Amino acid sequence: MRIQSIEFKNFASYGNSIQRLEFEEDNSELFLTLGKNGHGKTTIANAIMYALYGKVEGVKMADLPNRINKELWVKINLQCKTTEVSIERGLAPGKFEVKLNGIEFDKAGKRSVQEYLEEEIFGIPYHVFKNIIILSVNDFKSFLTMTNNDKKQIIDRMFGFSILNEMQQNIKEERKSLKVDLDIYERELTQLDENITSVNMKLNELMAESNEKDKAKIQELKDSLVRYTANKAKLEHAQNTISESLSKVNLDWRSSTDDKTKLMYELESLTKKLSLYENNTCPTCEGALSTEFHTDRKSEIEHSIETLPSKIATEQAKVVQIEEDMESLRNKDLAVRDKVSVINTNIRSLKGELIKIKESLNKGDSYSHMQSLIDGFEVQESEKTKSKSIVNSEYYFLENLEDILGEDGVKNLAIKTILPGLNTNIAAMAQTMHLSFHIRFDEKFNCIINHLGEEINPMTLSTGERKKADFIIIIAIIKILKLRFPQLNLLFLDELLSSVDADGVHNILKILSQVIKESKINTFVINHSVLPHELFDKKIQIYKENGFSKFDIETIE
Repeated sequence: MRIQSIEFKNFASYGNSIQRLEFEEDNSELFLTLGKNGHGKTTIANAIMYALYGKVEGVKMADLPNRINKELWVKINLQCKTTEVSIERGLAPGKFEVKLNGIEFDKAGKRSVQEYLEEEIFGIPYHVFKNIIILSVNDFKSFLTMTNNDKKQIIDRMFGFSILNEMQQNIKEERKSLKVDLDIYERELTQLDENITSVNMKLNELMAESNEKDKAKIQELKDSLVRYTANKAKLEHAQNTISESLSKVNLDWRSSTDDKTKLMYELESLTKKLSLYENNTCPTCEGALSTEFHTDRKSEIEHSIETLPSKIATEQAKVVQIEEDMESLRNKDLAVRDKVSVINTNIRSLKGELIKIKESLNKGDSYSHMQSLIDGFEVQESEKTKSKSIVNSEYYFLENLEDILGEDGVKNLAIKTILPGLNTNIAAMAQTMHLSFHIRFDEKFNCIINHLGEEINPMTLSTGERKKADFIIIIAIIKILKLRFPQLNLLFLDELLSSVDADGVHNILKILSQVIKESKINTFVINHSVLPHELFDKKIQIYKENGFSKFDIETIE
């Protein structure tokens, strides 16, 4: 989103006089923001945040309006892609108006309107805006010492991983439910096996009671049952072996599919980079293509783009071959299942003959009762086994899908693609800042600091060194964000230059001035110590008149 203007009055210390800031479309400026404590420097950022998101972190709604006039009003105009957006807010009931391309937007409930703005219009969640766009020394979390959870939240929201997290969580819950079903089926099948064993024992007892004439026949049938049971065990062992082979082939399929996806992602990324070269812009430093390095780099990218399709085709061929192997294994599995089914039919037939022999001994109702028990148990066993097989297949499918959506799946692939550019920008700015240590992010987005070849703890750095390092990281991340949100045009740095030496401040402002011009990001620098005015484009002088805050804007020549 590109903010065009912000207007507000009666906001915090500001009075009934409307304060207005405008930002040019094709230009960006570095604003030096001056004023005493409590005069309302940070309030400008808070007014923008409230206009966009309807809240200011750490501030109660009742504390936002001016204490004397007890009312506030804000209006912000912005462009989100091709949509012109106007938002007007106030504390009065119903004072929340949204216009899209000049037409008032209405949707049931204020909350649904705000969600629509953040998800469909802005594209920048509040958490990212608060932690990346508006940076205050009071609540700034250092990237060097930030907890993994805080870092994960910011990275997920920056690169749009939230939807993957939601999908993964939903899959995990569904998998838990399927696991409960599988456990129930397992217990029921165990009970059925015990019942069948019990009935078979009773059949053996009846066989012992039969006369000599029937003993031979019963023994023959029993031997057949043993043979069929042995064959069934062998087939089940073969079936397990096939299942293990299927699992291995499935892993190979996932690996080849991931490799193919990675190559396609790399091809798409290189194509985008090449398009920047076509626009005479370096995709790494975003500078003009005027060196032999850039020409060579462009040739490397073109060569990679020429070779990648053949690599993708090779991986596709692997995927096709693996899929054919999987189909062959499934056919074998089906054939084994058919043989098991035939054996089960024969076993049932033999059991039926045994029952007939027992009935001939005039044992009457006891044999009929056992027959009905056997039939019932076998029907239940068949149904439960089939249901368990279906649930088991769903369970392992969801397990594989959960892995793909997890930290080591597509998210890791996306971060690997982003990291080279991010670390290159960090290294270039660190050199300009004359830092004595090196900073980079690994594939898990952990910040690694090296000094003289040794990894060091960030807490061993001085406050000034950490602030310089954090500033470099912030600017590098903002450059990445600018690629994702091309219309982004705003950044606030509130007292982040405190504790930085004069040379460091000068280098920071030089880098900042260059980056904002290249990226077209209007940047407000708030600082109590003296700063070199000549590096700024405009000065905002904030003062109080009759107890209310106001500001004047002066162009620095």
